[in-house]
Amino acid sequence: MSRHLLILANRALLGNTRLLSVLGHRNSIRGGTSRIFSRFYSIEGSGITQLWPYQADTRSIDFFASGFSSKHYMPRPGEVLEFLNKHYQFPRKTQDKSLFRIRCPCCRPHKRGTLYTAVINVQKGLFQCESCLRKENWFDYIKLVSKSDSFQVLSTVDLSRGSKTEFSVPRDTIEKYPNQLSEFPIIVTWCKTEKGLTLDTLQDYKIGAAKYYNTNPSNNAELSTDKGQVCITFPRMAPLFLDPQATDEPITKTVRIKACEIGSGDLVAFDPPTSEAGLFGYHLVQSETETIILTGNEFDAMAAYQETKLPATCLPNNTYQLPLEILPLLERFAKIYIWLDDDVAGQEAAEKFAQKLGINRCSIVKTLGGNLNGPVNASEALASGKDLKEILRKAKPLEHEKIIGFDHLKDAVYRELVNPNQVRGVQSTDLPGLNQILKGHRPGELTIFTGPTGIGKTTILSQISLDFCRSGVSTLWGSFEIPNVRLAKKMLQQFAGHELTPEEFFQTTEKFQQLPMYFLKFFGSTDLTTVVDAMNHAIYAFDVQHVIIDNLQFMTADQGRFHDRWEIQDRTVGTFRRFATERGVHITLVVHPKKDDREFLDLNSVFGSAKITQEADNVIIIQRLIVDDEEIRYLDIKKNRYDGTLAAIPFEFDNESCKIRQLTRNEHDRRAKGSKNKTRQETEMVPIINQNAGENRNLNINQQ
Repeated sequence: MSRHLLILANRALLGNTRLLSVLGHRNSIRGGTSRIFSRFYSIEGSGITQLWPYQADTRSIDFFASGFSSKHYMPRPGEVLEFLNKHYQFPRKTQDKSLFRIRCPCCRPHKRGTLYTAVINVQKGLFQCESCLRKENWFDYIKLVSKSDSFQVLSTVDLSRGSKTEFSVPRDTIEKYPNQLSEFPIIVTWCKTEKGLTLDTLQDYKIGAAKYYNTNPSNNAELSTDKGQVCITFPRMAPLFLDPQATDEPITKTVRIKACEIGSGDLVAFDPPTSEAGLFGYHLVQSETETIILTGNEFDAMAAYQETKLPATCLPNNTYQLPLEILPLLERFAKIYIWLDDDVAGQEAAEKFAQKLGINRCSIVKTLGGNLNGPVNASEALASGKDLKEILRKAKPLEHEKIIGFDHLKDAVYRELVNPNQVRGVQSTDLPGLNQILKGHRPGELTIFTGPTGIGKTTILSQISLDFCRSGVSTLWGSFEIPNVRLAKKMLQQFAGHELTPEEFFQTTEKFQQLPMYFLKFFGSTDLTTVVDAMNHAIYAFDVQHVIIDNLQFMTADQGRFHDRWEIQDRTVGTFRRFATERGVHITLVVHPKKDDREFLDLNSVFGSAKITQEADNVIIIQRLIVDDEEIRYLDIKKNRYDGTLAAIPFEFDNESCKIRQLTRNEHDRRAKGSKNKTRQETEMVPIINQNAGENRNLNINQQ
């Protein structure tokens, strides 16, 4: 009897490959289902006892695999066919324009009876085989074709020898944080006067108070071990799988605490630094709720909830990232309002999240409503006395990617006109000269980075990427020449500002691993298709905004014949150019220069054909100038498509921090004064950025 029930149960699960996908088991149904089924059911007598999802312990949703993808996700137009052709799947048309016949990657290859037994929907990405009955969503199909269970991407946590996942204090103390709010009336007063939030709202969200020391990676201060400062605490909640007969209300537990500074709301610490999936305010979601509001921060969520009476949550990290482990918590909702800042960065993120969650169930809220000035988010709107219900009512769904109405273009152009500083991009804090020349770090651009061998291309690019990453730019490093461990060690030294001792390592990595920094596990020559697939996954999974490829020659080495290398490199650069534009990410590509005896490099010095520099939006060359046995180095911007400003930034290298420092005008002049005594064969006029005055001037650089 038990055997018969197990067979029936296995058959019942055949159609539910979504469950298998969520649990991270992507074995074929044959032989894999019984093991999965036995984990969550026990056979007792003539019945089946269900142990999951209502298992009487403290399990939460940490069983969700990192490869989870929303069933509401819709591939970009043309994405499916492009992938099929790129991987030589040779799709065949059917009478239905949205369906194509393909070979099943799970069935036995080259067997006549299994050829083209699978069908894929090129609009939704859904895959189904008539022979083996395999059903998969788009991302699972990509993994099957790519012959990889997981994409080759590491995070800072992976490179930090694990991570701390336990609270810094006992759980009983964590649960008492909301009770401590009454001991700090300054918090309640500040939230009421500055944010317009009532005490009832604070209590509904279990806002509390506690002391934490600052582990914010954007904070340059040394990590302190004292008792810290009093902070506002925002709990991250996750559901518990308990017996549903014990209570009618959903049961949740606190899985993480976000501590913020009183008076500014700036992040102080996450406790623990990493944890299982949880969302702010998730305990307010009732079992019958089908609508939720997703905001950028906790104050916006509380403001939206207080005024609209709809459950509201916020992005889990302190950046515009929607991690994959959060998607299962949002899968149950039929309607999601995405309410981020009504500025350039916020609206771009909102559109990406709508694609990720499913455009058919998402609507984007615009706080400004087309006005020139005013509040840009829910919290500011509440403090300004705006009607949040009316703002929410005007939310609109995301338009089809390839069908754009004039209203959409009008709003986008208008945002750029009224927010010129935001359009310029993320500003550099380490190198203000980059802001003066390039104006900022922008999505959708391709930057070529080059310089002589051994001059420090990787070191400087590591510092620049770390600088932007600390400002919230999610970054993916593809180091094909230097192992990730060595690169991460260099980054840790730059992050700390000095060489680390073993005693300082764990304190520094506690802050470093909170950065949205990720690494490709490829090394040496790697197929372009494989790299692009991993980049696509990183954008979906980690909302990556900046991709660094170091370098072009190592990545394309040993591919094709010797005389084909320029063609391969041109094709690679063209692919990256198109990828940056279509996916809205900034790609920085390191390219070695040609072997050249000239002291000063130019655009023609970049290795390869002219296509490489033609495709680029920016070209940065590290130059070296010898003046009376003293070397001066420059970041020479040779191409700037954004506004055409060209100049060079003199810098010096600091061995202790492994970072470069921009020289002031006076410092540069003192070092360059010996150039007048050099033998001149040729003179180039190079504008040098003036850090003191914020203007450019011309400097004669002599070429031997």
